[in-house]
Amino acid sequence: MSKWSMERLEDICLKITDGAHNSPPTVQDSGYLMASVKDMTQFGFNLSTCRNIGATDYENLIKQGCQPEINDVLIAKDGNSCLETVLVQREFQPIVLLSSVAILRPDKSKVLPDYLALFLSEKENIRNMKESLVSGSAIPRVILKAFREYKIPLPPIDIQEKIVSIIGAVNRKIELALLMNQTLEEMGYELYKHYFIKFEPFTNQKFINTELGLIPESWKEVEIGKAVKVLGGGTPKTSVEEYWENGTINWFSPTDLTSQKSLFITKSAKKITQLGLEKSSTKLFPPYSVMMTSRATIGEISINREESCTNQGFITLIPNDKYSIYQLYYWLKTNMDLILSISNGSTFKEVSKTNFKKLLILEAVGIEEFTEKCKNIFDQIEGNLIEIQYLTEIKEYLLPRLLSGELDLLEVEKQLEELK
Repeated sequence: MSKWSMERLEDICLKITDGAHNSPPTVQDSGYLMASVKDMTQFGFNLSTCRNIGATDYENLIKQGCQPEINDVLIAKDGNSCLETVLVQREFQPIVLLSSVAILRPDKSKVLPDYLALFLSEKENIRNMKESLVSGSAIPRVILKAFREYKIPLPPIDIQEKIVSIIGAVNRKIELALLMNQTLEEMGYELYKHYFIKFEPFTNQKFINTELGLIPESWKEVEIGKAVKVLGGGTPKTSVEEYWENGTINWFSPTDLTSQKSLFITKSAKKITQLGLEKSSTKLFPPYSVMMTSRATIGEISINREESCTNQGFITLIPNDKYSIYQLYYWLKTNMDLILSISNGSTFKEVSKTNFKKLLILEAVGIEEFTEKCKNIFDQIEGNLIEIQYLTEIKEYLLPRLLSGELDLLEVEKQLEELK
């Protein structure tokens, strides 16, 4: 129980609203961006995934208050990730928002934007808000009235500043590691293009014409279903407790990948038992396989760090001596438009294993240097992710105790200083 006074969000915010309730048509490469929940991360919007809309619609939505301002607190309010993503708008971004994102404009004389965001992003608070605020059975959502009435503990501004400073120090380390990983992944992609698209190390060789274009004569094109083992997934009956209770086997769903957005992934939100594995169509695969979501949200890709299985919303590739995880990962990334083009379905799009297995991949010769360099890059990324996981655990331990006033702020600051 917090020792601070409880205040309604409506009383400590100047404005509580959301984005557009109509979805304007897409206009390719217009430069006028519309963001939704899927484009949110805890550190800001990913502009590269935002949808382009027309200039007139964009200007009209700005007039309607759908553009976030600096220091607004933005929170996912609709969909499967409802209440799970919160961010502070640090800088101006040329975007307007869909109604799936709530806009909270703090009165900074009462509540710091970062303190508000920290409270709303703490795990136990998210669970409590989901229980009390979320409505809608098909699509979870929070109505704005519920946000306005919700109460949070509010310490004095000087205490808020110290809490923000402590967690901010941890967040900066996490953000730095994430940015480093983004750079490393881009380096790996440039290396992939150097070898597999531009063929620059092989310019002195004879090239032959194939369905994939000109390739070195010693290479050949192979259907991916013949090149590597391609697995689907399945779901044990949720009504049978023995398939789930005290489960220890990672069982990934697309939400695990869309929420973490990480090249490597260690744990799934739900786990199944050995009996659940045996009594369902899901397949166990080894660590360091390449998982791709294949339905609803198509094209999220992660590499599992532990033995795992998935639900039916995945296609998983098992690397072998000829096809490394590095080639498979970047092959998927490079061919995503093609993969999307073979999806079908009226209710939601899905890529079938049958169609996927027919896609062509190159069986390459003389790429040992590519494999070795990519291994070094991926090892660095994995190491950074382990550090991020450690820092996240520190943050998740500290945050609820700081918000409740349980911990001595000066003592915590000293301990964090020792970690530097």
